[in-house]
Formats: sequence, structure tokens, C-alpha cells
Amino acid sequence: MHPPLDPLALEHFNAGRYREALLVFEEQWHRERSELLKALINLSNAMLQLQIGLVTAPRRNLARAVAMLTTCTPAVAAAAGVDLPDLHAAIARVQACIPPDAVSGADQVDPAHLPLIQIRSANDDPTG
Repeated sequence: MHPPLDPLALEHFNAGRYREALLVFEEQWHRERSELLKALINLSNAMLQLQIGLVTAPRRNLARAVAMLTTCTPAVAAAAGVDLPDLHAAIARVQACIPPDAVSGADQVDPAHLPLIQIRSANDDPTG
């Protein structure tokens, strides 16, 4: 089973502090190498890139994150504290905001209009 994700990484990610989340996920990955952590690193990187106005690299990193997440079983993700179906759906909503023909330098996605991605456990109550 996968160890739980670092709570600090989750706190940073869920608050939209993607650079900080990326650094903490990378730190954990150096201790506990897994496809789930690699996926979350790619996801954090993509969200950071979108925040600074890129579109080409984030589209690629989101696709990589999805590919890596598809190799995770729901049981492994749940052991780490991740609701896998919820995360897949959240990533799909962000991907839908990036036009397929958009390129960095010529096009931009307004970060304020991107759906919020939250990494939640299957046990989290989304209503608070």
C-alpha cells in the first residue's frame, strides 16, 4: 500500500500554492517513489504553469498525470488519501479549459477561470 501523502503538500495544493506543493511532493517522491507521487508532481507542475500563463507544457503535463493516475488502483490511491475518481474528474475539467490548438506565447488561459482542483480523500465531506 501507498503511505499517506504529506499533509503539507495537500495543504499547499488545495490552497493553490502549486510551487510549494510541487516541492513537497518531490521531497516525498525521493523517499517513496511511486506513480501516484509522479502524477501529483506533474499535476502540480501543470497547475503552476497555467498560473504563469503557459498552455502547451501544462496540457502535456496534465496528460502525463492522467496516464500515471490510470496505473494507480483506487485502493492504492485511497491508502494514500486520494479520491481517484474525483481527481480524474477535476483534471478533466481543467483540461477542457485549454483549447487543443492553443500554444504558449500566442494563447493563454485565464487562471482565474480555471476550475479549482482539490485533492480529497474518499472520506472527505465536500460540503465541509
